[in-house]
Amino acid sequence: MAALFTGDDNRNFYAEDDYRAYLISRNPPPIVHRSGSVYVKRLRVHGRRAVNLVDFILHRMVEALARSKTRRIQRELQLRGIRYPQETHDEPLSPR
Repeated sequence: MAALFTGDDNRNFYAEDDYRAYLISRNPPPIVHRSGSVYVKRLRVHGRRAVNLVDFILHRMVEALARSKTRRIQRELQLRGIRYPQETHDEPLSPR
């Protein structure tokens, strides 16, 4: 703007005008104001994932304990003469 008042009339203003036009026409980045609710939502997601992971681990532990207890009871009953059919997972799958 100061170049307009310097008295230099032979100066080429096209390059500066092009740059100003570029600055005006470009899309500015959006202004994002994040409130506390965004952080609370993220915290809830992380908390939910942690709870689901702990729940998954506990369910697996309970299932493992139940299988172990069942095997132990079956062995104890077999020692006392009561026979239960053993589950064998080595049988081939039936053809479809």
